[in-house]
Amino acid sequence: MAEHRTMMAQLPESLTSQQCSYISRFLRHLEQQGQHWSALVSAADDMRPLALEAAVNTAMQHHGLDRNTRAALNHGFNLVLQGPSGQVRLTPLLAEHQTLMAQLPENLSSPYRSNISRFLCHLEQQGQRWSALAPAAGEERPLALEAAVKTAMQDHGLHINTRAALNHGFNLVLVGPSGQIRLTPVLPEHQTLMAQLPKTLTPSYRSNISRFLCHLEQQGQRWSALAPAAGEERPLALEAAVNTAIKHHRLDPNTRTAINRGLKLKLKAPSRR
Repeated sequence: MAEHRTMMAQLPESLTSQQCSYISRFLRHLEQQGQHWSALVSAADDMRPLALEAAVNTAMQHHGLDRNTRAALNHGFNLVLQGPSGQVRLTPLLAEHQTLMAQLPENLSSPYRSNISRFLCHLEQQGQRWSALAPAAGEERPLALEAAVKTAMQDHGLHINTRAALNHGFNLVLVGPSGQIRLTPVLPEHQTLMAQLPKTLTPSYRSNISRFLCHLEQQGQRWSALAPAAGEERPLALEAAVNTAIKHHRLDPNTRTAINRGLKLKLKAPSRR
């Protein structure tokens, strides 16, 4: 069939010869059943055409096609065809999602890696892609992605650490539902700052600093953008941020003192005390 021959000729070069063979056998199977690919795929941008998915599952279950046929079709045509209903996937199918997993930091823990993988699988099951939700260059809190993560955790049973895993893996500051208070920062630079605080600093002062760093993240800011230059004791941008956090965002009045003690600064209150 001309349509199927054209499809075979247009397959990505990155496909293995074995995967091409699986696709070729499936197309021949369709012809033997008197079916056409174009009749099973109604929309060009549909990543999970259900008629095609059903045809593939039937071909594998009842007509002896190789169990890797579905994966080959997914790779060859950028689809997310799934197995029979109820089958839970732990690894994503879309090439862009597999690339994303391969680019995660090597030091990311296995549980966090698994959380991210499951989230990408969830996106595929919802007919979504990371690229449609991903942050722009330099963006730390993409709201569409934040909303998708929140929904996945609240309504689809994804692990409670999914948001934290994405923050660690992609250097983001996604936050929870409005009003949810975080007590520990998620940005690596802020975690490093906490680890470098003097051991003699009291737990209450340490907590004040941690809450301030969380506040910065929720405001889309970083310590490094406000931090003092070498030898500087009173960076005015940081002083203003601290005073605003105390006055308008209800941070503890001791936050300024905690930062001064922990980081050897001389930030002052608006009254110049």
